[in-house]
Amino acid sequence: MWSQLGQVVAEFFPLAVGVALSPLPLIAAVIISLAAGGGGRAVALVAGRFLGVVVVVGVFAALSELFADTGGSAAVLSVLNVLLGLAMMVFGVLTWVRRPRGDEPDSPPKWMASLTGISGARAFGLGFTLSAANVKELAFGAGAGILIGSTLTAAAPTIAAVAIFAAIGTVTAALPVVAVLTGGERIRPALDRLHAGLMRSSRTITAVVLVLFGAVLLASSFG
Repeated sequence: MWSQLGQVVAEFFPLAVGVALSPLPLIAAVIISLAAGGGGRAVALVAGRFLGVVVVVGVFAALSELFADTGGSAAVLSVLNVLLGLAMMVFGVLTWVRRPRGDEPDSPPKWMASLTGISGARAFGLGFTLSAANVKELAFGAGAGILIGSTLTAAAPTIAAVAIFAAIGTVTAALPVVAVLTGGERIRPALDRLHAGLMRSSRTITAVVLVLFGAVLLASSFG
């Protein structure tokens, strides 16, 4: 029952890393963590993000398994992976073209302005939304879910695979939270520099991640 879990984790690992490298959840986690009394709210953000990834991957895994159970062709699933890979690469190219040039600052989303005073419940909802309602991350989650659902048949290893994917995808957003909770004020200068760097380069990072991991998904589809 568990024999294929390691292979599935190895195959979806690049997609999980792609989710982990998404800059917006990390920026949100840094901003909330640095706010006065923001530790608990940052934990809520990370919890919401984890649940959002679980829901996305779990839904696509269930649909993929249902498709296979009703006699769906493996070739169709492979075509879906190809389309997802192409979509990710197209999004990546568009993001690269639209990135700021030279010293031109990147305009942060309007919702970031309210993060320092966000409540725990809203932080949880934001974390969920950044995972479950983000087109770019939906592509990563869909690719992983299709892989999991089409390979694993038993419930226990499927649940474990989804949880492992979500844990890997959430780890970067959790790091600044852990750093603030354990390091306190000592870690603030480093997180301030991280925040500034991410704000300057968020679109570039997103573009590179989408193109690179879209290519990985394409390669795995033809492998």
